[in-house]
Amino acid sequence: MNLLEELKEKFRTGDILTRLLFINGGVFVFTLLLDITFTLFSFGENKFAYIVLNYPWKPILLLYRPWTIATSLFTSWGLWHMLFNMLILYWLGSIFLRYFTSNALRGLYIMGGVAGMLVFTGVFLLFPSLQKREWSESIPLCSACILAFCTALAFRAPNNTEPIPLIGPVKIKYIVIALVLIDLAILPHVNPATDAVHLGAAGLGWLFNRMLSKGKDITIPVTTVSVWIDNLFHRKKDA
Repeated sequence: MNLLEELKEKFRTGDILTRLLFINGGVFVFTLLLDITFTLFSFGENKFAYIVLNYPWKPILLLYRPWTIATSLFTSWGLWHMLFNMLILYWLGSIFLRYFTSNALRGLYIMGGVAGMLVFTGVFLLFPSLQKREWSESIPLCSACILAFCTALAFRAPNNTEPIPLIGPVKIKYIVIALVLIDLAILPHVNPATDAVHLGAAGLGWLFNRMLSKGKDITIPVTTVSVWIDNLFHRKKDA
């Protein structure tokens, strides 16, 4: 079995956390290769590959880049931000799965990104004066996706502790707060909607936990669509 086949098998048999890590890594490599290609052929503006894969706030741009609804869920602000996001995804994602289901992780990841999209577009549409400034017109949403399930975790088990090397046991709520502050600190301030996007994702995580305590799972629609897609691919494979 060659490397590609081995990776495909690990993705196929892996849990949802493994798949999210694989997809994020794959999108980053694809973006990097695309950026190198665009640079060599002098195509588009600087870092054009990153721009066309991130979510644009302008509805008209979304018509020309509909794929960004999916790709932006797995994009970050460069290499170091991506590595930081993957660390949080793996670490807190593993802890999240102790308290919630894999369907909840997948659902919150996707819905956190969608909440970020709505907030990102809403900020610019509600404050037209911002449109006259030279702000970045697009945004990666991996951080927002991760923040959604991290917030749900913080509200579900705030006082449970996790061991941290050289520090010792730390309450989950403090771990999440610290990681969010670090994430916000390393984010480039390319537009004023960035913080609002993260607040929207955090709000989604809080809402999920609140509704779940009442017996309602708001991630069910995402689970339903995901199961349908999985079954569709399996049927095609068996045909």
